[in-house]
Order: sequence, then C-alpha cells, then structure tokens
Amino acid sequence: MKFNIFILFITIFSVNAVELPFYEAKYKFESDEINITGIRKFNKNSKGYEIEFQASNLFVGMNFSSLFHFEDYKVIPKSYDVKIKPKFLNRDQFIEFDYEENQIISKGSNDWFKILNQDVLIMDPLNVQIMIRTLIKENKTEFSLNIVDMQKGDYKEYDFEVIGSEMCVFNEEKINCIVLQRSREGSDRKVTYFLMEKYEYMFLKIIDINPERKNTLNLEEILSFG
Repeated sequence: MKFNIFILFITIFSVNAVELPFYEAKYKFESDEINITGIRKFNKNSKGYEIEFQASNLFVGMNFSSLFHFEDYKVIPKSYDVKIKPKFLNRDQFIEFDYEENQIISKGSNDWFKILNQDVLIMDPLNVQIMIRTLIKENKTEFSLNIVDMQKGDYKEYDFEVIGSEMCVFNEEKINCIVLQRSREGSDRKVTYFLMEKYEYMFLKIIDINPERKNTLNLEEILSFG
C-alpha cells in the first residue's frame, strides 16, 4: 500500500500568520486503495505551533505531525514526524530542521541529510498549508512554494494559481470557495484546492489527479474553530 499519497493531504506567509484561527476538524480521504477518516488539528503548545493529522481504521493507523515557529513573519519548520501502523509497512519517518548545523536530517524509512540553504524557505507537507491559506487570505493569485522531498531530501518547487471561485455547500450552507490549482513543471499531476472564505480559507475539498489515480479529501465536520 502506498502511503505517500497521504502526504499531500495530511497531510499555510503573512503579516501575522497566527491570525489564522486554531481549529480541529474531521476529514475523509478516499482513493482506489483506501478510505479513511481522521482528525486534523492546528494549535500551539509548549514546543511551538503544530499541525497534526490522526486517522485509523481496522487495517491501519497513522499520525502526521509538523512543529514550527514564526520568524520575521515566516513559517520556520522544526520537525516533521510520520508514524504508520502496523510497523511492518516501514513508513515511519522523522525529519529535523537543524539551523545550528545548517542541515536537514531524515531518519526512518528514508535516511538522508542535506545542507540547509537558509536563503531558500522549505516547507513540510503540513505547514505548507499555513502558507497557502494565508497567501490566499492576502489576495495572492499566483505564488510558488518549496516542499521538502521526503524520499531523496532537498526540495521540490510547486506553482500555485487561483483559477476561479464557486459556491460550495458545507453543512447545508452555501459558502464561497476560492479554487486554487497546484502544478509543477514536467509533471502531469494537478492538485485542486477548494478554500472556504467564511472559515479563513480552511480546505473544504482537495482533488489530486495524476495519470495513475485520483485521490480526494473532503471536510466532514468542524469540531472547533477559533
């Protein structure tokens, strides 16, 4: 089973990115390989800001966690932790951003280290959502973001473009959604995000289409907000 398809989903840069409300919400992921429902949280604890996703069913359990802080109004990653059960799937991975030694270190299913170029802002698959939401909130219509390459180290640059807006339905209410598309040069993969204006651009739906498969993530319930 290929759990890297979850990285995008579970898997946000602004004058004050912490203006985005903390939240807890239930999301359902669907693909040809697996359907699973989990809880995503954005909050702050003694270690800094954290985004976490937990999900489980009869066959698998997973936890994805991103720790980060803010510096000069930018999201600065600290660590990204992936835990998958059962253990024999060998998908656990821990990535540490070490700014004292200027390196990124990965341990687990993919062992590597890379020299950290502090002139390049690299996100992980979870905290990049802080950048996405806040840039949309600031009315940006085109931007690029760098996401760490989980398998090989270094990073990949992705382009984001607002392609329109549409009325979406959530909890029997019509809500205006900004439609954002993600792409990368040389790749046929397209990812489309639907961000709810009323809820500070939380993701209502994400559709990931590539030549091999289609994956979707849908918001089912907001458990707490603000």
